[in-house]
Amino acid sequence: MNASEKQLKTRSCATINVTPLAPAATKIAIPKNGYSVHDTDITYNGQRFYPGVWMHYSTRTEEGEETARHEWLCGPLHVDAITRNSTCSEGYGRLLRFTNLDGKELSWALPSELLAGRPERIVSTLFNRGLKIDHSQQREIVSYIASQHPQRRVISTATTGWLGDKLFVTPLESVGTGDAIFQSESSSNGEYGKAGTLEGWQKSISAILPGNPLFQLGIGASLAGTLLAPLRVYSGCGFHLLWDSSNGKTTIVMCAASVWGHGNKFMRKWAASGSGLEGLSALRNDCLVPLDELGQANPAIVGEVVYAIVDGGGKQRAEPTGAARKIRRWLAILLSSGEITLETKMREAGKPVRAGQEVRLVTVSAGRTYGAWDNLHNHPSGQALSDALQKASGVHYGHAGPAFVRRLIEHGDTEKLPDLLDTIQKRFHPTSSQAARVAKNFAILALALELATTYGLLPLTEGEGTNSMVELFESWQAGRGEGPSEDRQILRAIADFIDRHGGSRFQSTAVSAEAVRDRAGYWEHTASGRIYLFTRGGLQDATQDFELTRVLRTLDSVGALIKKEPGKLQHRKRLPDGSNPGLYWIDPARLEHVG
Repeated sequence: MNASEKQLKTRSCATINVTPLAPAATKIAIPKNGYSVHDTDITYNGQRFYPGVWMHYSTRTEEGEETARHEWLCGPLHVDAITRNSTCSEGYGRLLRFTNLDGKELSWALPSELLAGRPERIVSTLFNRGLKIDHSQQREIVSYIASQHPQRRVISTATTGWLGDKLFVTPLESVGTGDAIFQSESSSNGEYGKAGTLEGWQKSISAILPGNPLFQLGIGASLAGTLLAPLRVYSGCGFHLLWDSSNGKTTIVMCAASVWGHGNKFMRKWAASGSGLEGLSALRNDCLVPLDELGQANPAIVGEVVYAIVDGGGKQRAEPTGAARKIRRWLAILLSSGEITLETKMREAGKPVRAGQEVRLVTVSAGRTYGAWDNLHNHPSGQALSDALQKASGVHYGHAGPAFVRRLIEHGDTEKLPDLLDTIQKRFHPTSSQAARVAKNFAILALALELATTYGLLPLTEGEGTNSMVELFESWQAGRGEGPSEDRQILRAIADFIDRHGGSRFQSTAVSAEAVRDRAGYWEHTASGRIYLFTRGGLQDATQDFELTRVLRTLDSVGALIKKEPGKLQHRKRLPDGSNPGLYWIDPARLEHVG
């Protein structure tokens, strides 16, 4: 925006002296009032202008003499396009291109809403990315950006991933057909990055996949995030690699991260706030959220975080005005590792694990033949293989993910994905509705592995990825036991309560029995052993994390309620004190029916 003469007369910022330039500089026109930007030294009327953005204006003396003024604002900063969303209704911004202090050309899709705020929000990002700036000219730099209205239009998006079925956007690049760019208020790019080559990644990392099912799971999870939207699924999934320390599970997570960025940087630690992990997930839409060391997570929130990451929605928060802020949403696959389970971690805060959490973050044993490995591929040990892979994940990275998406688009396979997944799912045989959900998630990983093999990205044989995922699923299902997860948790909770308190909080029904403190019920002998007669309060105490109706339904379904009155789940018992309460008659032997 051109400064008025009145404003220019009262300016407090210093004027840069323009010195004569030696011969051989480029000549261009300089506006009388306005801005100019150039990438090299130029001359105008025998004066030298350094590379960058300049503001030009004129002042008049009291005698009426006009003097041209020229002020340098910052290094070369071009406004190449106007950005906006695909419906041209919001998300407007400016596509900036600039050269930083090391001569590297960078770009930033600046949301226009930042132009209405304080200039330091914009300038701090430009400073951070290395643009040379005159600190005293912060407001003028923002005014320069706002004054530019190029003809070129580019679609902007505030989330990574699919934009239609022919274009996939990351903070680094757009893969497919279309002119679109990732637009963010900050310079944060979710640690997407590139180095080395795809061929180098294939030789040093994916070459280890054959014969290593757990490693295939990691790479499959990283690629499969791109399939969620085309498959028209509405939530992600999660896998947790569980075993002792230093066995290679973290290496698998790092190599999975290398599909999109630097192995150690794209991977994050569980030791983060809930809002921080939400922000990370939003930057990993249609991609991977790799988290290491579950033991470092906050036990009070880790269950909620698992729900948020896998279900793809952050918390509802308010704007400073009190209005509801737009909820961030995403689709992603969570790949975790650690030496403890989600259940153990949550128990540190006295919280139970719900069945929904168990199927959202599936625990997979990472104990294989040589640590996390079954085939060492000529390495002397599992540790030596892990060391080599960790090193490689920081040398060759960021190529496999975009290459996979590019081939998916080029082959026109996005429309075929649901049918391909149905075919693979027939190889899985779940025994419950919860297991069926987990089976589908393993099948999505298998589909990603099979496609990447077909595209020549992975050195697997046809069907090997599917066989590996079926094996891992069957192992998970066998270790989990039959029946719904909530049933197992309820029965285990009651059995544990009897083990802890059977001799202290249950009173014999015999006439001469001594009273007990904090009584949870009674016991009596039968031909098959001791039976426990729970009071209503005692049963609720034993299963306080579940609704009583849900508890009773589970007990009745396995035949643990051995004595009931018609139409009821209780049976009355005449006690030594003359009372005749209704009690829940539970046979502890039946509590092992599920699990």
